[in-house]
Amino acid sequence: MEEREAEIRAGGKGYAQPSKQTLTEYMGSWLRTHVDTNLRPSTADSYHQIVDLHIVPGLGGTPLADLTAHQIQTWLTNLLLPQASGRTLSPRRVAYIRQVLHAALADAVRLGLLPANPVDRVRPPKQNPKQVQSFTREQAQAIDEAGADGALGVLFSFLWRTGLRIGEAMGLRWSDINLEDGSLSVHRTVARIGGRVIEGPPKTKAGRRDIALPPQVVEMLRLHKEAQELERQAQDPDWNPLGLVFPSVTGTWLAYGTVRWDWMKLLRRAGLPAYGLHALRHTCASLMLQAGVGIAEIAAHLGDDPAIVSRVYAHILEQTKRQAADRFAQFLDGSQVP
Repeated sequence: MEEREAEIRAGGKGYAQPSKQTLTEYMGSWLRTHVDTNLRPSTADSYHQIVDLHIVPGLGGTPLADLTAHQIQTWLTNLLLPQASGRTLSPRRVAYIRQVLHAALADAVRLGLLPANPVDRVRPPKQNPKQVQSFTREQAQAIDEAGADGALGVLFSFLWRTGLRIGEAMGLRWSDINLEDGSLSVHRTVARIGGRVIEGPPKTKAGRRDIALPPQVVEMLRLHKEAQELERQAQDPDWNPLGLVFPSVTGTWLAYGTVRWDWMKLLRRAGLPAYGLHALRHTCASLMLQAGVGIAEIAAHLGDDPAIVSRVYAHILEQTKRQAADRFAQFLDGSQVP
């Protein structure tokens, strides 16, 4: 107590005048001054949703200075139970909610509104290992067949062969592709927020990348470009003014809802598992691993960190260890030319 009183009298940095704000008032200010001005629009939008749907309804009326680790831990535990809407939040989602609250209160500590962050003493929920969803080579080929007559079939075939994220593919322009040397530059991604299309750079530095395209993809894009030119001639010279590789039927930005709807219809038609669109990216990485491509090369191709690639696809790496050992043995005895 004496040390604490001395610290207060001395105006020590460990002392913070208790804030009279409620958490709701603070979170509104934090979203405006920290989130909206510093984070990507898509990330800021997700933070707003977390605050509006979970943090404010659960803790909003509590004064900022009265928040305790026990209160927050109880609230997070309750989020894992079935909600009034009938939905059940996953441990991964609840951990993300905790992360958002932790970031908000860390800024409150930095501003001198709190002496310490109570979320530091709150354990995140235990995560269930998430099985990566990906298609086999035969299933990926079935995607090609099922999408051959569809408007977005080329997009789906392109995604599993290149591993691009859907936002990266939707933002791709013909000026980003060199069909002569078979290369592609990724330096843009798009997202729809509140009905508006937001363009921006990839989320990480590694996301800005140049990748080499397999000959099959180059030929597929060449044919796609020719078909698109015929579409322009049939519609209007000003159709697809941005030069998008994958525009909507009206020549504007694709809507993610439309892409997802067509994707689910294709899966039903092909009799394939109802995986999300991101499974196409996982499929590309999985097939590259099975083909013997190294982790560093796959990470550079995907625009990811090698450590993340190793962790996400650890189960496939286990399967390919024997293949690698057999190839090495063949090289050593001279039966395989390097």
